[in-house]
Amino acid sequence: MLKNRPRMKAVLNLVGLSLLGALSAPAQTLSAGAESAVHVAQSGAEIKVFLPTNYQPTNKWPVVFFFPGTGGAASTALIRHYTDDRDFIIVGLSYVTPNTEQPLPDFVARESQNFRAARQWLAAHASTDEARVYLGGVSKGGWTTTQIGEAELPRLAGLIILLAGRGQSFSVAPGGAAYRGKAIYLGDGETDNNMRPARQATTFYQTRGAAVTFEEFPGLGHALPQEAPRLRTWLLAQNRYAARTAAAQAELGQWFSNAVATVRTAPGGGEKFRLALDLVRDPRLWYCQPPAGATAQQLLQEATARSPAKEEWAAETSYWGLLWKLTNLRTPEDLRAARDGFLQITVNYPATRWAKLAAEDHRILSDAYERTMATRASRTNITTHSGAGTRGIPVPRWSGNKIIFDR
Repeated sequence: MLKNRPRMKAVLNLVGLSLLGALSAPAQTLSAGAESAVHVAQSGAEIKVFLPTNYQPTNKWPVVFFFPGTGGAASTALIRHYTDDRDFIIVGLSYVTPNTEQPLPDFVARESQNFRAARQWLAAHASTDEARVYLGGVSKGGWTTTQIGEAELPRLAGLIILLAGRGQSFSVAPGGAAYRGKAIYLGDGETDNNMRPARQATTFYQTRGAAVTFEEFPGLGHALPQEAPRLRTWLLAQNRYAARTAAAQAELGQWFSNAVATVRTAPGGGEKFRLALDLVRDPRLWYCQPPAGATAQQLLQEATARSPAKEEWAAETSYWGLLWKLTNLRTPEDLRAARDGFLQITVNYPATRWAKLAAEDHRILSDAYERTMATRASRTNITTHSGAGTRGIPVPRWSGNKIIFDR
């Protein structure tokens, strides 16, 4: 007995250490229909994890990782509201250093590590579908989503950007060809100061081949609505239709046939235009068979053949096109052309909603152009203009750990 005492002591020490570790480690069990707080040791951050009420570990589940707005804590509540607590694993992310000013590259690097650590932890503790992982955020979290998510796009199915635009320089496309086919949702309030960069982000992603869904929240500023129909539909599409099963395709076919019939039987004028436009911009259309897109576009063309829909649609398409040009300004002449383009909308389509928006853009760009020419005259060595730092052109910038929208 005495001869085995050192060995027995070692065994007891190991057992004691194991028990101590088990007692000191926080509970990390996840339950369907419940939100759990989890400490991720690799990043040092706390995340919130919600398993859907219909969660079964035998299935693979899509995941939404979500950044909060300024001063917000990790939470799953916002996305859960639009999914009715079903179909998605939701992960609320917190910021690693939310109250510390730091250079933008450092912020992006640390929050990228934060996101990757949370994703790695979740994959080890829940049944996730790694082909359907989405990154999103609201306000500051929306800007952060683009800063981090675009570089992560090869490993993501898409992005959710709420009340924000792109945090990247307009000419930068860190994801390269990875944008093509990615599902990207953007939503913002009608009168929010971030609406212009949200629209510019929409055109940026569209030109790079992403499957973009944009939603405007009528009557709201920097706020989310109780209901966002297109966001709900977008989430439904990512869960039900992204897998492209035979059953899903049959369901989509029936939906599309009904939608087409509704447009065709609608009275002419504004109602037909509204229904045709809703069909063209419905996120379910991305998962239909290719002829569906052409049919929807044909219906929109027919709906905009007569006034006032004709003028409204022409003004809108012109306005969006000019917004895209603003993200690619290179010379003062480009700036002047964009300014004049907005003025032309107000002249050609004065009774449209877009004429009012164009008037504001024309005012902003006129001021920017005058300042640019004054600078050019005083600095004869300046012959080009990037458009990204000129006073008057709306651009996002970082102040500490906050993104501020300059006008």
